[in-house]
Amino acid sequence: FVGRERELAQAKHRLATSRLVTLLGMGGIGKSRLSIQLGADLLDDYRDGVWLVELAPLTDARLVPQALASVLGVKEAAGHSVLESLLRYVRDKQLLFILDNCEHVVHACADVAKQLMQAGAGVKILASSRDVLQVAGESVYQVPTLSVPDARNNAEPAQLLRHEAVRLFVDRAHASQPSFAITPGNAAAVADICSRLDG
Repeated sequence: FVGRERELAQAKHRLATSRLVTLLGMGGIGKSRLSIQLGADLLDDYRDGVWLVELAPLTDARLVPQALASVLGVKEAAGHSVLESLLRYVRDKQLLFILDNCEHVVHACADVAKQLMQAGAGVKILASSRDVLQVAGESVYQVPTLSVPDARNNAEPAQLLRHEAVRLFVDRAHASQPSFAITPGNAAAVADICSRLDG
């Protein structure tokens, strides 16, 4: 996990004061990574756990409650819907749901989030989405891009590494080519790539 210290602190503060926090931003900006890191940092704060619910694979919004129930291992009780079983389960729990990639099922996520928070006073939700959930009490955090160098300046490699986007670039380059290093010969190209990709 590269950088994002300020964003982690700000999102953590919002989650301390709101039961529903939505990390908002364009695709690829790092909402999912930020929410997963935040969840990892907060594991000890939730007696009944922090649960990641991956919503990207869903093609039917009606399956959102099932996705949450599957992650928790909650089974549908006879004569009750999956959602009813889920709501009964969270009643006395203290947990954090991370709802990742809500945008294509945003209305279903909003409805389930609202019902979960009503059912359990100890339930909090951290959503990542390109759209707000529009639930009362939702705190929206606009995720900024990573810091980038000015591609017009010929910065030294050490100066470039002060920028989060460059550190992420180097991390990913190392995964592909372990001998990669920023040098005076490639520094301008790295800065240009990071700038063109908006961090």
